[in-house]
Amino acid sequence: TDQSPNAARYEASKATFGGILGLTAEKMEEIGSNIGGMVYDNYITQSMSTKGALDQQDMMFLANIQGKLGISAEKGEQMMLDTQKKIISEEASALLDAGSPTPEQIKAFREKCNSMGLDLETDVGLSKSRLVSMFSMEITPGIDSGDITIESAEQLQEIQESLGLSEEEGEEVIATLIQERANGVLADVVGCMLRGMDAVAVESMEVLVQYAAFVDGDLGFEVEE
Repeated sequence: TDQSPNAARYEASKATFGGILGLTAEKMEEIGSNIGGMVYDNYITQSMSTKGALDQQDMMFLANIQGKLGISAEKGEQMMLDTQKKIISEEASALLDAGSPTPEQIKAFREKCNSMGLDLETDVGLSKSRLVSMFSMEITPGIDSGDITIESAEQLQEIQESLGLSEEEGEEVIATLIQERANGVLADVVGCMLRGMDAVAVESMEVLVQYAAFVDGDLGFEVEE
């Protein structure tokens, strides 16, 4: 604890050692910050790898280290934030570079970043194109299954805002996605009708109607006269 004999001796001798070595108070704080940076980095990395996030006990430990090394509250907070950003950036690379993450994995990751107050673009370092891709990957299965419909506007807005995308960017992703899906369904409809599979064609047409609701009925199909 802060009141232990070893801690008391350290506090009492710290200034003396600095004076013997000819170190200014500013230099002593810099040294403390460098040591603190390594401690923060190692401790936070270990805690987040096992628990996923820092808890109250972790914050108390870091505050204790901060006091022992004479690190200012502002410097300590910045070191903690820098380490968290580094860890989350590494998690993002592992998640997105390994293949195609599931919608559940993307949702869990963005919600984790949101809970930590980290901006996915400025803090985590994800490009706008990657954020757009994450939005598309998270909502595509829901649109294909019918779980996400035009009635899911609030859900889509929550995901879009969580990723730091503008309303226009979100709408463009949805419109592109719907257009791609609709083109594929239209080809299926034509193929089914040519083969006399009218019942299947009708089912596919119902899917087209569902898609059309996302884009105000305009799927961009060109009808030859």
